[in-house]
Parts: sequence; C-alpha cells; structure tokens
Amino acid sequence: MGRNVTLLDLVNAVAEHARSDAEVVATVVWMVNQGHVRLRGTFKGARFDLTTITP
Repeated sequence: MGRNVTLLDLVNAVAEHARSDAEVVATVVWMVNQGHVRLRGTFKGARFDLTTITP
C-alpha cells in the first residue's frame, strides 16, 4: 500500500532530485500508476491514463 500524498507534495519532492521536467512527470506518473503512492486531496484516487497522451 502506498503513502498518501497530495499531487503538489509529490511533484515538489520528485523535482528536488530530477534533472528535467520530463523526468518529474515520468516519475510521478510511474509512482502513482504503480501504487507506490496514493493521491489525496483534489486528486484523491486518481490514476494517469497514458493512452490519451499524443506524442
């Protein structure tokens, strides 16, 4: 079971160690979708649907 965090807290924590914005996005998406963290607050229970993203 993952830790409950807000999306803002998660993005800020990842951004402290990431080398680029793309790395932040990829890491946050992976952590949420794999269940390593669970979002609370406005985005409670959210997952990222990668099939809707166009290159």
